[in-house]
Amino acid sequence: MTDSCNTDVPALTDTQARLEASRCLMCDDPPCVAACPAGVPVKHFIRAIRFGSPRRAINLIRDRNVFAGVCGLACPVDDLCVGACRSTDLTTPIAIGALQHYAAETELRSKRRERPAAGKGERVAVIGGGPSGLAAAAELARLGHRPTVFEKNSRAGGICAYGVSKRRVPQEMVEGEVEYIKSLGVEVETGRSFGNGDSLDDLFAAGFKAVYVSVGLQEAARPGLPGEDLKGVTTWKDVLNGFSAHVLGEGAKPVVTKSVIIVGGGSVAMDVASAVEQMGADEIDLVCLESPQEMPAYHVEREEVWESGARFHTRSMPLEVTGADGKVTGLKAARIRWKVPDKFVPSNAEIIEGTEYWIPGRMVVFAIGARAGLGLAKALPGVKVDRGGRIVVDAETGATSRPGVFAGGDLAADGGITIVKSVAEGKRAGEAIDGYLRGEGD
Repeated sequence: MTDSCNTDVPALTDTQARLEASRCLMCDDPPCVAACPAGVPVKHFIRAIRFGSPRRAINLIRDRNVFAGVCGLACPVDDLCVGACRSTDLTTPIAIGALQHYAAETELRSKRRERPAAGKGERVAVIGGGPSGLAAAAELARLGHRPTVFEKNSRAGGICAYGVSKRRVPQEMVEGEVEYIKSLGVEVETGRSFGNGDSLDDLFAAGFKAVYVSVGLQEAARPGLPGEDLKGVTTWKDVLNGFSAHVLGEGAKPVVTKSVIIVGGGSVAMDVASAVEQMGADEIDLVCLESPQEMPAYHVEREEVWESGARFHTRSMPLEVTGADGKVTGLKAARIRWKVPDKFVPSNAEIIEGTEYWIPGRMVVFAIGARAGLGLAKALPGVKVDRGGRIVVDAETGATSRPGVFAGGDLAADGGITIVKSVAEGKRAGEAIDGYLRGEGD
């Protein structure tokens, strides 16, 4: 290949891909497959590339993961398949993510489309057009059903379209994945929110025989610090959604100050750092409870932000957002130690006396997690939720307490976290919904 999606991670050429694929040991019991939440047949798709068949490679990948290209670029491969490959006799593990990206990119450039399935099965509503919802819809279409995805935004893709840095995953790759899913026979209705007056009962009354709920966690969490009401305090959701909408031509460029303080040490915090830098911030400080080795963000993400010049304030607890004339002037914080080793939660943090310090800044962004929308439970009658508002599901099938209703992704208890895990949950739920519609297990 001579051209690729506009990304900071260029695709391998045909020669590079075949040479890299030829390094694979073709293990009898591949540890890379066991480490992949979606169960992608890594050994077999690499073999296909090795012998010059990227089309067969992408077909093998998409059979398990319809977001093949996105995951090839955004998946934490060093902690999953590539990390497992390190346990083999190879000194340098196979670049599995790069090979998956190559296969997806080759297919994207070919502009080949699938023939839709017959679609004579049942109608299924999928609430939320993110990775989990689209994966479920794709599986249902393959099994002959007629899924309709309801997505509140103007385009489908969820976090892939509105959250992941475009430096890592270009929009044309996301759009290519969505178009492939549509080509399977999936109907996608954008601009359709759920929970604003309608409910599951309305969907069943409209003729849908099953529902898959994967709307994600709709509200960004805040720590409840003094000064949170100051002008200049915001959340990761506002920043990333605003930035992505601007990049996609759907809104004006968000206003970002030159100095930004980000509270959080996860992947979302790293995405915020990348976004505010691209929007003009030249002084970025990240404050988190964890040490660099304890941070939940993957090391590749941390390194990218570190190399961009951001300052990391680790093992630190934010105490107060300071301000003057109603506007942010900075953040007070203090050093912490863990009361109990290896338990990285705020309740386990103990402030070290005399270590308080102040970071100047004109904007504070909280990137400390998300929670379910407060009004969602009303739209899900008969569906059990936990204390945090997340849906209680069967871990194997995604089935909820209400017959015919399934859930997955971030909104499900113990669900989501990564794109590939959300995709795997969606595919499994699609299979389970098919079984339910066929009367299996009754």
